[in-house]
Amino acid sequence: MKLKQYYQTALVAALGLASVSLASAATYPKGDLLVGFTGGTGTDLIYDLGQASSLTNGQTWTLNTLLAGYTLSSVQWGVVGNTTSPRAAWTTTDGTQAGTLSTPGNYNSLNGIDISFYNFFGAAGADQFATVDSTDQNSWYAQTVNPTLTTQYQTIYENPNVTGLSSATLWNAPLATTPSAAGSFALDNTGTLTFTAAPVPEPSTLALLSAGSGLLFLAWRKNNRRSQA
Repeated sequence: MKLKQYYQTALVAALGLASVSLASAATYPKGDLLVGFTGGTGTDLIYDLGQASSLTNGQTWTLNTLLAGYTLSSVQWGVVGNTTSPRAAWTTTDGTQAGTLSTPGNYNSLNGIDISFYNFFGAAGADQFATVDSTDQNSWYAQTVNPTLTTQYQTIYENPNVTGLSSATLWNAPLATTPSAAGSFALDNTGTLTFTAAPVPEPSTLALLSAGSGLLFLAWRKNNRRSQA
């Protein structure tokens, strides 16, 4: 009887610890960007950069302490995230055009992966971070660099990473829409990450483009009327 009570107590304690572990997991804040770093072994770093909508040109994050255990010249890193309304993904690439997020199912999968990343966080919001064993199926390495499942980030969408002291283009990919470049992130040899916003055309340039489009339309309409005469 005492042995049975012992096992019951142990089971309750184990369940209690599991509950605490689940309760301590933070909830992914929709719209936040997550930057991940991996050396392929050891632990990966996942860091919350804050809301994509709050990015400012020249904004920096000093990550040298958190990246002290990584070889910056060879670390693989990238940025991901998503928003619910509208349904859209954020991703970086090595400068190549990001792929189109073609189906609601793909969006839901990426959203689930961002939530899985955040399960390692103890608190939510900008400048929070988590370290994850690279062998875990939800580590940055497994999800984005070396996936072994059809449900992981790279197999569902693409590889968001660049290598070392380089620049990664940030793309906004609304569902079923061609992604647009929002800017770029660059990592330097001090462990500082810097965001540079994509240039916005000057009002005069926009006006010129608009006027040019109008002239082209008028010319097309004139030629079209002649052909119909």
